[in-house]
Amino acid sequence: MKRYKVRFHLAKGDNFMKWQVFDLQTGKKDYFDPDSRYIIMRDCVLGNQPATAKKIFDGDNKTVCAWVACEEVRVVDSSPSLDDMSRFMYNPRKNPHWCTDTIDNADKLKFKTMVTNKRRVYG
Repeated sequence: MKRYKVRFHLAKGDNFMKWQVFDLQTGKKDYFDPDSRYIIMRDCVLGNQPATAKKIFDGDNKTVCAWVACEEVRVVDSSPSLDDMSRFMYNPRKNPHWCTDTIDNADKLKFKTMVTNKRRVYG
């Protein structure tokens, strides 16, 4: 099991549309504005609950079902280099899996480094 889960927070309230970093060891949640902060993640895997994602794909209400699990998180104020990185997308209304322009199902793929840039994830 990885130490952190990073996901985009869509619940209404103060942290709507922010990145959530959940520390699984302490239970602490931190939130970061995607327009001013960037998250660098190390030793990552793309997580998904496929049964929940399939229900959303078929028309159910959205709920949490995808994240990036990682061992290390560093939050910075300037955009890290995205050279040689692919953009990963997750929208269970369109596809119940993590995907790229060339990969239809990227669930459980592992990466040494992933980064956020605005509302996007690169690896």
